[in-house]
Amino acid sequence: MRLKDKVAVVTGGGSGMGRAIALEFIRQGAAVMVADINVDAARETAKAAGDRAAAVRTDVTKKSDAIEMAKRTIERFGRIDILVNNAGLRCIKPFLDHTEEDWHRMLDINLTGHFFCSQAVVPNMLANGGGRVINVASIAAHTGRPDRVAYCAAKAGVLGLTRAMAMDLRGRNICVTAITPGSIATPLNSEAATSKTTDWGSETVAGRWGQPEDIANAAVFLASDESSYITGSEICVEGGWLIGRARDGEIRRDAS
Repeated sequence: MRLKDKVAVVTGGGSGMGRAIALEFIRQGAAVMVADINVDAARETAKAAGDRAAAVRTDVTKKSDAIEMAKRTIERFGRIDILVNNAGLRCIKPFLDHTEEDWHRMLDINLTGHFFCSQAVVPNMLANGGGRVINVASIAAHTGRPDRVAYCAAKAGVLGLTRAMAMDLRGRNICVTAITPGSIATPLNSEAATSKTTDWGSETVAGRWGQPEDIANAAVFLASDESSYITGSEICVEGGWLIGRARDGEIRRDAS
Protein backbone atom coordinates (compact mmCIF):
# COMPACT_ATOMS: atom_id res chain seq x y z
CA MET A 1 0.00 0.00 0.00
CA ARG A 2 1.57 3.23 -1.18
CA LEU A 3 0.04 5.51 1.48
CA LYS A 4 0.13 3.19 4.45
CA ASP A 5 -0.34 5.03 7.76
CA LYS A 6 -0.59 8.45 6.08
CA VAL A 7 -3.33 10.92 7.01
CA ALA A 8 -5.00 12.88 4.22
CA VAL A 9 -7.58 15.63 3.87
CA VAL A 10 -9.54 15.75 0.62
CA THR A 11 -11.75 18.78 0.00
CA GLY A 12 -14.76 18.34 -2.23
CA GLY A 13 -14.53 14.67 -1.31
CA GLY A 14 -18.25 14.01 -1.41
CA SER A 15 -18.50 13.45 -5.16
CA GLY A 16 -16.69 13.25 -8.48
CA MET A 17 -12.92 13.45 -8.50
CA GLY A 18 -12.73 14.17 -4.79
CA ARG A 19 -14.68 11.05 -3.92
CA ALA A 20 -12.50 8.93 -6.22
CA ILE A 21 -9.33 10.38 -4.66
CA ALA A 22 -10.56 9.78 -1.12
CA LEU A 23 -11.56 6.18 -1.86
CA GLU A 24 -8.28 5.39 -3.61
CA PHE A 25 -6.28 6.93 -0.75
CA ILE A 26 -8.19 4.68 1.64
CA ARG A 27 -7.45 1.63 -0.53
CA GLN A 28 -3.78 2.62 -0.48
CA GLY A 29 -3.69 2.56 3.32
CA ALA A 30 -4.35 6.19 4.29
CA ALA A 31 -6.78 7.55 6.84
CA VAL A 32 -8.88 10.27 5.21
CA MET A 33 -10.87 13.27 6.38
CA VAL A 34 -13.49 13.90 3.71
CA ALA A 35 -14.29 17.62 3.66
CA ASP A 36 -17.25 18.92 1.69
CA ILE A 37 -19.86 21.65 1.96
CA ASN A 38 -22.37 18.82 1.39
CA VAL A 39 -21.69 16.92 4.60
CA ASP A 40 -24.14 14.12 3.75
CA ALA A 41 -22.16 13.37 0.58
CA ALA A 42 -18.92 13.51 2.59
CA ARG A 43 -20.32 11.03 5.09
CA GLU A 44 -21.34 8.71 2.27
CA THR A 45 -17.76 8.69 0.99
CA ALA A 46 -16.33 8.19 4.48
CA LYS A 47 -18.71 5.31 5.19
CA ALA A 48 -16.69 3.11 2.82
CA ALA A 49 -13.71 3.02 5.18
CA GLY A 50 -15.10 2.58 8.67
CA ASP A 51 -12.86 4.05 11.34
CA ARG A 52 -10.17 5.05 8.81
CA ALA A 53 -12.29 7.88 7.44
CA ALA A 54 -14.38 10.71 8.79
CA ALA A 55 -16.38 13.59 7.35
CA VAL A 56 -16.51 17.29 8.11
CA ARG A 57 -18.66 20.03 6.63
CA THR A 58 -16.29 22.60 5.15
CA ASP A 59 -17.00 25.74 3.17
CA VAL A 60 -13.54 26.35 1.73
CA THR A 61 -14.33 30.03 1.10
CA LYS A 62 -14.36 30.59 4.87
CA LYS A 63 -10.99 30.59 6.62
CA SER A 64 -12.65 29.63 9.89
CA ASP A 65 -14.05 26.48 8.26
CA ALA A 66 -10.60 25.57 6.90
CA ILE A 67 -9.09 25.96 10.37
CA GLU A 68 -11.84 23.82 11.90
CA MET A 69 -11.28 21.19 9.19
CA ALA A 70 -7.60 20.95 10.12
CA LYS A 71 -8.38 20.92 13.84
CA ARG A 72 -10.94 18.12 13.50
CA THR A 73 -8.53 16.04 11.41
CA ILE A 74 -5.70 16.37 13.91
CA GLU A 75 -8.04 15.54 16.80
CA ARG A 76 -9.28 12.42 15.00
CA PHE A 77 -6.11 11.10 13.35
CA GLY A 78 -3.22 12.86 15.14
CA ARG A 79 -1.66 14.73 12.24
CA ILE A 80 -1.99 15.64 8.54
CA ASP A 81 0.42 14.32 5.92
CA ILE A 82 -1.48 15.07 2.70
CA LEU A 83 -3.86 17.82 1.60
CA VAL A 84 -5.75 17.59 -1.67
CA ASN A 85 -7.34 20.93 -2.57
CA ASN A 86 -10.03 19.61 -4.89
CA ALA A 87 -13.20 21.55 -4.06
CA GLY A 88 -14.32 23.57 -7.05
CA LEU A 89 -17.22 24.96 -9.03
CA ARG A 90 -17.73 26.31 -12.54
CA CYS A 91 -19.74 29.25 -13.85
CA ILE A 92 -20.62 29.11 -17.55
CA LYS A 93 -21.90 32.32 -19.07
CA PRO A 94 -20.61 34.98 -21.51
CA PHE A 95 -17.91 37.40 -20.36
CA LEU A 96 -20.23 40.44 -20.31
CA ASP A 97 -22.89 38.50 -18.40
CA HIS A 98 -20.56 37.57 -15.54
CA THR A 99 -21.70 39.44 -12.45
CA GLU A 100 -19.54 40.71 -9.63
CA GLU A 101 -20.90 37.83 -7.55
CA ASP A 102 -19.99 35.30 -10.27
CA TRP A 103 -16.44 36.62 -10.42
CA HIS A 104 -15.83 36.54 -6.68
CA ARG A 105 -17.53 33.16 -6.23
CA MET A 106 -15.30 31.54 -8.85
CA LEU A 107 -12.11 32.94 -7.33
CA ASP A 108 -13.24 32.25 -3.77
CA ILE A 109 -14.07 28.58 -4.34
CA ASN A 110 -11.47 27.62 -6.94
CA LEU A 111 -8.47 29.60 -5.73
CA THR A 112 -8.91 31.26 -2.34
CA GLY A 113 -10.22 27.98 -0.93
CA HIS A 114 -6.96 26.26 -1.89
CA PHE A 115 -5.06 29.06 -0.15
CA PHE A 116 -7.14 28.98 3.05
CA CYS A 117 -6.98 25.19 3.39
CA SER A 118 -3.24 25.16 2.76
CA GLN A 119 -2.64 27.84 5.39
CA ALA A 120 -4.72 25.83 7.86
CA VAL A 121 -2.94 22.52 7.24
CA VAL A 122 0.69 23.33 6.47
CA PRO A 123 1.66 24.33 10.05
CA ASN A 124 0.90 20.79 11.19
CA MET A 125 2.95 19.39 8.31
CA LEU A 126 5.86 21.59 9.32
CA ALA A 127 5.57 20.45 12.93
CA ASN A 128 5.66 16.82 11.81
CA GLY A 129 8.55 17.08 9.37
CA GLY A 130 6.88 17.38 5.98
CA GLY A 131 3.94 16.57 3.77
CA ARG A 132 2.25 16.91 0.41
CA VAL A 133 -0.12 19.59 -0.89
CA ILE A 134 -1.88 18.72 -4.15
CA ASN A 135 -3.87 21.47 -5.85
CA VAL A 136 -6.46 20.54 -8.46
CA ALA A 137 -6.34 22.96 -11.40
CA SER A 138 -7.83 22.47 -14.90
CA ILE A 139 -7.00 22.59 -18.59
CA ALA A 140 -8.72 25.98 -18.30
CA ALA A 141 -5.53 27.17 -16.58
CA HIS A 142 -3.68 26.81 -19.89
CA THR A 143 -6.11 27.85 -22.58
CA GLY A 144 -9.03 30.19 -23.07
CA ARG A 145 -12.35 28.39 -22.77
CA PRO A 146 -15.62 29.95 -23.94
CA ASP A 147 -17.96 31.48 -21.36
CA ARG A 148 -15.61 30.74 -18.46
CA VAL A 149 -13.57 33.89 -17.84
CA ALA A 150 -13.71 33.78 -14.04
CA TYR A 151 -13.14 30.03 -13.92
CA CYS A 152 -10.15 30.26 -16.27
CA ALA A 153 -8.67 33.09 -14.23
CA ALA A 154 -9.08 31.15 -10.99
CA LYS A 155 -7.59 27.93 -12.34
CA ALA A 156 -4.61 29.78 -13.83
CA GLY A 157 -4.17 31.25 -10.37
CA VAL A 158 -4.01 27.75 -8.91
CA LEU A 159 -0.85 27.04 -10.92
CA GLY A 160 0.68 30.32 -9.76
CA LEU A 161 -0.25 29.49 -6.16
CA THR A 162 1.34 26.04 -6.53
CA ARG A 163 4.64 27.45 -7.78
CA ALA A 164 4.80 30.21 -5.18
CA MET A 165 3.94 27.88 -2.29
CA ALA A 166 6.63 25.45 -3.45
CA MET A 167 9.18 28.25 -3.34
CA ASP A 168 8.08 29.49 0.08
CA LEU A 169 8.20 25.96 1.52
CA ARG A 170 11.48 24.93 -0.08
CA GLY A 171 13.80 22.99 2.18
CA ARG A 172 10.94 22.03 4.51
CA ASN A 173 10.14 18.60 3.04
CA ILE A 174 6.74 19.76 1.77
CA CYS A 175 6.11 19.13 -1.92
CA VAL A 176 3.44 21.31 -3.50
CA THR A 177 2.10 20.10 -6.83
CA ALA A 178 -0.92 20.41 -9.10
CA ILE A 179 -3.08 18.09 -11.15
CA THR A 180 -4.59 19.53 -14.32
CA PRO A 181 -7.66 17.48 -15.32
CA GLY A 182 -9.23 17.63 -18.75
CA SER A 183 -12.63 16.22 -19.70
CA ILE A 184 -13.45 13.99 -16.75
CA ALA A 185 -16.80 12.23 -16.50
CA THR A 186 -17.96 13.72 -13.19
CA PRO A 187 -21.30 15.23 -12.10
CA LEU A 188 -19.89 18.65 -13.08
CA ASN A 189 -19.63 17.42 -16.68
CA SER A 190 -22.65 15.14 -16.68
CA GLU A 191 -24.53 16.98 -19.43
CA ALA A 192 -21.61 16.89 -21.86
CA ALA A 193 -20.55 13.38 -20.87
CA THR A 194 -23.99 11.93 -21.68
CA SER A 195 -24.76 14.09 -24.73
CA LYS A 196 -25.40 12.31 -28.03
CA THR A 197 -24.30 15.37 -30.02
CA THR A 198 -21.16 16.36 -28.07
CA ASP A 199 -18.21 13.99 -27.79
CA TRP A 200 -15.43 15.76 -25.92
CA GLY A 201 -13.68 12.43 -25.44
CA SER A 202 -13.03 12.08 -29.18
CA GLU A 203 -11.18 15.43 -29.11
CA THR A 204 -8.42 13.93 -26.95
CA VAL A 205 -5.40 12.02 -28.18
CA ALA A 206 -6.47 9.18 -25.91
CA GLY A 207 -9.82 9.13 -27.69
CA ARG A 208 -11.99 8.88 -24.60
CA TRP A 209 -13.41 10.70 -21.63
CA GLY A 210 -11.30 10.63 -18.51
CA GLN A 211 -12.66 8.94 -15.42
CA PRO A 212 -12.41 10.17 -11.81
CA GLU A 213 -10.12 7.21 -11.14
CA ASP A 214 -7.59 8.64 -13.63
CA ILE A 215 -7.26 11.69 -11.38
CA ALA A 216 -7.16 9.53 -8.26
CA ASN A 217 -4.23 7.52 -9.63
CA ALA A 218 -2.24 10.70 -10.29
CA ALA A 219 -3.07 11.96 -6.81
CA VAL A 220 -1.80 8.75 -5.22
CA PHE A 221 1.53 9.14 -7.00
CA LEU A 222 1.91 12.78 -5.96
CA ALA A 223 0.92 11.94 -2.38
CA SER A 224 3.40 9.07 -2.13
CA ASP A 225 7.12 8.96 -1.39
CA GLU A 226 7.68 8.17 -5.08
CA SER A 227 7.16 11.86 -5.93
CA SER A 228 9.62 13.31 -3.42
CA TYR A 229 11.67 15.03 -6.15
CA ILE A 230 8.66 16.78 -7.69
CA THR A 231 7.48 20.16 -6.42
CA GLY A 232 6.09 23.33 -7.94
CA SER A 233 5.00 21.49 -11.08
CA GLU A 234 1.90 19.79 -12.43
CA ILE A 235 0.70 16.56 -13.94
CA CYS A 236 -1.72 17.04 -16.82
CA VAL A 237 -4.34 14.29 -16.85
CA GLU A 238 -6.26 15.27 -19.96
CA GLY A 239 -5.75 12.53 -22.52
CA GLY A 240 -3.35 14.67 -24.53
CA TRP A 241 -5.92 17.41 -25.18
CA LEU A 242 -3.38 20.18 -24.56
CA ILE A 243 -0.57 18.95 -26.81
CA GLY A 244 -1.97 20.05 -30.16
CA ARG A 245 -4.83 20.25 -32.63
CA ALA A 246 -5.43 18.47 -35.89
CA ARG A 247 -7.36 19.98 -38.80
CA ASP A 248 -10.00 18.03 -40.65
CA GLY A 249 -8.35 15.39 -42.81
CA GLU A 250 -4.94 15.53 -41.09
CA ILE A 251 -5.40 12.36 -39.07
CA ARG A 252 -6.13 9.04 -40.79
CA ARG A 253 -8.34 6.98 -38.53
CA ASP A 254 -7.06 3.77 -40.14
CA ALA A 255 -3.36 4.63 -39.70
CA SER A 256 -1.25 1.64 -38.82
